[in-house]
Amino acid sequence: MPKSIRLKIALIGIGLIGCAVIAVFVFDANPLVKAKPENRSLDQLLVDMGVEIFSSRTSQVEVRLQDLNGADVNISDFRGKIVFLNFWATWCPTCVVEMPSMEKLHRKLKDKDFAMVSISIQDSAAEVKRFFKHNKLTFTALLDSSGKTVPGFGIRAIPTTLLLDKTGRIIGRVMGPREWDSRESIAMFKHLVDEPAADSTEISSLQQQLPSIALGKI
Repeated sequence: MPKSIRLKIALIGIGLIGCAVIAVFVFDANPLVKAKPENRSLDQLLVDMGVEIFSSRTSQVEVRLQDLNGADVNISDFRGKIVFLNFWATWCPTCVVEMPSMEKLHRKLKDKDFAMVSISIQDSAAEVKRFFKHNKLTFTALLDSSGKTVPGFGIRAIPTTLLLDKTGRIIGRVMGPREWDSRESIAMFKHLVDEPAADSTEISSLQQQLPSIALGKI
Protein backbone atom coordinates (compact mmCIF):
# COMPACT_ATOMS: atom_id res chain seq x y z
CA MET A 1 0.00 0.00 0.00
CA PRO A 2 1.51 3.39 -0.96
CA LYS A 3 2.65 5.52 1.98
CA SER A 4 0.44 8.42 0.92
CA ILE A 5 -2.71 6.30 1.16
CA ARG A 6 -1.65 4.82 4.50
CA LEU A 7 -0.98 8.34 5.79
CA LYS A 8 -4.45 9.47 4.71
CA ILE A 9 -6.03 6.46 6.43
CA ALA A 10 -4.04 7.17 9.59
CA LEU A 11 -5.07 10.82 9.57
CA ILE A 12 -8.73 9.88 9.07
CA GLY A 13 -8.46 7.42 11.96
CA ILE A 14 -6.96 10.08 14.22
CA GLY A 15 -9.71 12.46 13.19
CA LEU A 16 -12.42 9.93 14.01
CA ILE A 17 -10.86 9.25 17.40
CA GLY A 18 -10.75 12.97 18.08
CA CYS A 19 -14.43 13.33 17.15
CA ALA A 20 -15.30 10.46 19.43
CA VAL A 21 -13.45 12.05 22.33
CA ILE A 22 -15.21 15.38 21.73
CA ALA A 23 -18.58 13.63 21.48
CA VAL A 24 -18.01 11.84 24.78
CA PHE A 25 -17.01 15.11 26.43
CA VAL A 26 -20.07 16.96 25.11
CA PHE A 27 -22.39 14.08 26.04
CA ASP A 28 -20.90 13.96 29.53
CA ALA A 29 -21.17 17.73 29.96
CA ASN A 30 -24.80 17.99 28.80
CA PRO A 31 -26.99 18.24 31.95
CA LEU A 32 -30.10 17.17 30.02
CA VAL A 33 -28.41 13.95 28.92
CA LYS A 34 -27.09 13.20 32.41
CA ALA A 35 -30.32 14.05 34.18
CA LYS A 36 -32.41 11.10 35.24
CA PRO A 37 -35.85 10.95 33.60
CA GLU A 38 -37.47 11.77 36.94
CA ASN A 39 -35.49 15.03 37.07
CA ARG A 40 -36.14 16.18 33.50
CA SER A 41 -38.69 18.83 32.58
CA LEU A 42 -41.99 17.89 30.95
CA ASP A 43 -40.84 19.62 27.76
CA GLN A 44 -37.72 17.48 27.59
CA LEU A 45 -39.62 14.27 28.32
CA LEU A 46 -42.10 15.02 25.54
CA VAL A 47 -39.16 15.39 23.16
CA ASP A 48 -37.56 12.20 24.47
CA MET A 49 -40.76 10.25 23.78
CA GLY A 50 -41.21 11.76 20.31
CA VAL A 51 -44.51 13.48 21.06
CA GLU A 52 -45.70 15.90 18.36
CA ILE A 53 -47.13 18.88 20.21
CA PHE A 54 -50.22 20.42 18.65
CA SER A 55 -49.80 24.08 17.74
CA SER A 56 -53.22 25.07 19.09
CA ARG A 57 -55.88 23.71 21.40
CA THR A 58 -58.33 21.34 19.80
CA SER A 59 -61.98 21.06 20.66
CA GLN A 60 -62.89 18.56 23.36
CA VAL A 61 -62.87 15.01 22.12
CA GLU A 62 -66.33 13.42 21.94
CA VAL A 63 -66.26 9.81 20.78
CA ARG A 64 -68.86 7.22 21.68
CA LEU A 65 -68.08 3.55 21.02
CA GLN A 66 -68.93 0.19 22.54
CA ASP A 67 -66.59 -1.68 24.87
CA LEU A 68 -66.04 -5.43 24.89
CA ASN A 69 -69.20 -5.95 26.92
CA GLY A 70 -71.39 -4.00 24.48
CA ALA A 71 -71.74 -0.96 26.77
CA ASP A 72 -71.54 2.55 25.30
CA VAL A 73 -68.47 4.50 26.42
CA ASN A 74 -67.76 8.15 25.67
CA ILE A 75 -64.25 9.57 25.92
CA SER A 76 -65.80 12.47 27.84
CA ASP A 77 -66.45 9.96 30.64
CA PHE A 78 -62.75 10.29 31.47
CA ARG A 79 -62.72 14.08 31.98
CA GLY A 80 -60.50 15.08 34.86
CA LYS A 81 -57.90 12.51 33.82
CA ILE A 82 -54.97 12.43 31.42
CA VAL A 83 -56.15 10.09 28.66
CA PHE A 84 -53.84 7.78 26.70
CA LEU A 85 -55.91 7.16 23.55
CA ASN A 86 -54.38 4.45 21.39
CA PHE A 87 -55.55 3.44 17.89
CA TRP A 88 -54.53 -0.10 17.01
CA ALA A 89 -55.60 -3.43 15.50
CA THR A 90 -54.96 -7.10 16.22
CA TRP A 91 -53.67 -7.49 12.65
CA CYS A 92 -51.03 -4.75 13.14
CA PRO A 93 -47.67 -6.31 14.22
CA THR A 94 -46.19 -3.12 15.70
CA CYS A 95 -49.40 -2.48 17.62
CA VAL A 96 -49.15 -5.92 19.18
CA VAL A 97 -45.50 -5.30 20.13
CA GLU A 98 -46.24 -2.21 22.24
CA MET A 99 -49.28 -3.62 24.06
CA PRO A 100 -47.37 -5.27 26.96
CA SER A 101 -45.60 -1.99 27.76
CA MET A 102 -48.95 -0.19 27.63
CA GLU A 103 -50.34 -2.63 30.19
CA LYS A 104 -47.39 -1.99 32.50
CA LEU A 105 -47.90 1.77 32.24
CA HIS A 106 -51.62 1.32 32.91
CA ARG A 107 -50.97 -0.76 36.04
CA LYS A 108 -48.43 1.82 37.24
CA LEU A 109 -50.80 4.80 36.96
CA LYS A 110 -54.34 3.38 37.04
CA ASP A 111 -54.96 4.64 40.58
CA LYS A 112 -54.08 8.23 39.62
CA ASP A 113 -55.79 10.75 37.30
CA PHE A 114 -54.90 8.64 34.29
CA ALA A 115 -56.93 6.53 31.86
CA MET A 116 -55.71 4.23 29.12
CA VAL A 117 -58.20 3.71 26.30
CA SER A 118 -57.58 1.65 23.18
CA ILE A 119 -59.68 1.83 20.01
CA SER A 120 -59.33 -1.21 17.78
CA ILE A 121 -59.82 -0.52 14.08
CA GLN A 122 -61.76 -3.01 11.94
CA ASP A 123 -61.60 -5.84 14.45
CA SER A 124 -64.50 -7.91 15.68
CA ALA A 125 -65.40 -8.00 19.36
CA ALA A 126 -64.45 -11.68 19.47
CA GLU A 127 -60.98 -10.99 18.06
CA VAL A 128 -60.27 -8.23 20.55
CA LYS A 129 -61.66 -10.24 23.49
CA ARG A 130 -59.45 -13.17 22.56
CA PHE A 131 -56.40 -10.92 22.20
CA PHE A 132 -56.97 -9.16 25.55
CA LYS A 133 -57.53 -12.44 27.37
CA HIS A 134 -54.44 -14.08 25.86
CA ASN A 135 -52.21 -11.09 26.70
CA LYS A 136 -53.83 -10.39 30.10
CA LEU A 137 -54.62 -6.77 29.22
CA THR A 138 -56.83 -4.88 31.66
CA PHE A 139 -57.19 -1.35 30.26
CA THR A 140 -60.29 -0.08 28.46
CA ALA A 141 -60.89 -1.51 24.97
CA LEU A 142 -63.34 0.15 22.56
CA LEU A 143 -64.43 -1.21 19.19
CA ASP A 144 -64.49 0.66 15.87
CA SER A 145 -65.28 -2.17 13.47
CA SER A 146 -66.11 0.21 10.61
CA GLY A 147 -63.12 2.52 11.06
CA LYS A 148 -65.36 5.58 11.39
CA THR A 149 -63.04 7.34 13.86
CA VAL A 150 -60.02 7.27 11.51
CA PRO A 151 -60.94 10.26 9.28
CA GLY A 152 -62.03 12.45 12.20
CA PHE A 153 -58.69 12.07 13.94
CA GLY A 154 -56.54 12.18 10.82
CA ILE A 155 -55.08 8.74 11.58
CA ARG A 156 -52.64 7.86 8.79
CA ALA A 157 -51.05 4.79 10.33
CA ILE A 158 -51.36 2.58 13.37
CA PRO A 159 -50.39 2.45 16.10
CA THR A 160 -51.12 6.11 16.76
CA THR A 161 -51.52 7.44 20.28
CA LEU A 162 -53.18 10.73 21.22
CA LEU A 163 -52.56 12.33 24.59
CA LEU A 164 -55.57 14.17 26.01
CA ASP A 165 -55.40 16.68 28.83
CA LYS A 166 -57.78 16.69 31.78
CA THR A 167 -60.28 18.85 29.91
CA GLY A 168 -60.50 16.37 27.03
CA ARG A 169 -58.40 18.30 24.52
CA ILE A 170 -55.49 16.82 22.57
CA ILE A 171 -52.03 17.70 23.83
CA GLY A 172 -50.08 15.81 21.19
CA ARG A 173 -49.70 12.76 19.03
CA VAL A 174 -47.31 9.82 18.85
CA MET A 175 -47.07 7.84 15.63
CA GLY A 176 -45.58 4.37 15.83
CA PRO A 177 -44.83 2.10 18.79
CA ARG A 178 -43.03 3.16 21.95
CA GLU A 179 -41.72 1.51 25.11
CA TRP A 180 -44.49 2.95 27.24
CA ASP A 181 -43.13 1.42 30.43
CA SER A 182 -39.75 3.16 30.07
CA ARG A 183 -38.59 5.54 32.79
CA GLU A 184 -38.98 8.47 30.38
CA SER A 185 -42.60 7.54 29.62
CA ILE A 186 -43.57 6.99 33.25
CA ALA A 187 -41.91 10.28 34.28
CA MET A 188 -43.69 12.13 31.45
CA PHE A 189 -47.13 10.87 32.44
CA LYS A 190 -46.49 11.56 36.12
CA HIS A 191 -45.70 15.17 35.15
CA LEU A 192 -48.95 15.41 33.19
CA VAL A 193 -51.03 13.73 35.89
CA ASP A 194 -49.68 16.05 38.59
CA GLU A 195 -50.44 19.24 36.63
CA PRO A 196 -53.66 21.17 37.38
CA ALA A 197 -56.36 20.69 34.75
CA ALA A 198 -56.18 24.28 33.57
CA ASP A 199 -52.44 24.09 32.87
CA SER A 200 -52.06 20.69 31.23
CA THR A 201 -52.19 22.05 27.67
CA GLU A 202 -49.77 24.90 28.25
CA ILE A 203 -46.64 23.38 26.72
CA SER A 204 -45.76 26.43 24.65
CA SER A 205 -42.00 26.08 24.43
CA LEU A 206 -42.28 22.97 22.26
CA GLN A 207 -45.13 24.04 19.99
CA GLN A 208 -44.61 22.95 16.40
CA GLN A 209 -46.44 24.00 13.27
CA LEU A 210 -48.75 21.01 13.17
CA PRO A 211 -52.25 21.30 11.76
CA SER A 212 -54.85 21.53 14.49
CA ILE A 213 -57.70 19.02 14.29
CA ALA A 214 -61.24 20.32 14.63
CA LEU A 215 -62.94 17.27 16.11
CA GLY A 216 -66.65 16.85 15.97
CA LYS A 217 -68.78 14.29 17.73
CA ILE A 218 -68.27 10.71 16.53
